[in-house]
Amino acid sequence: MISQTFPPKKRKKIMSEIKIVRLTTGEELVAKVTDNGDDITLKNPTILIPAGKDQLAFGQWLPYAEISDGITINKKYIVFITDPVAELMNQYNSSFGSGIVVPEKGPVSGPGLKLST
Repeated sequence: MISQTFPPKKRKKIMSEIKIVRLTTGEELVAKVTDNGDDITLKNPTILIPAGKDQLAFGQWLPYAEISDGITINKKYIVFITDPVAELMNQYNSSFGSGIVVPEKGPVSGPGLKLST
């Protein structure tokens, strides 16, 4: 009996985390990213805008377009995709995303509170 191998189905790689996406135009977007192979889909994209010394602001990206289901961009227009720092991700989630804020890691403290393992 001869066995045949078939090409695997193309699957979407789900990146459920919020990412920073830099486009070839220089725009830096924060969005939920789904990798579709040759392109990516951005859900709830916002643009990062410098707002003074050591400050950033979120701005609406494409406020004149209906992109509530996301927008697909070919990877040839993407310079890089990276993870945001926790503070930026938390601000994005509280404003545009799930509302989930990840607390900073640190010592557990409080009146009479002890951590047991």
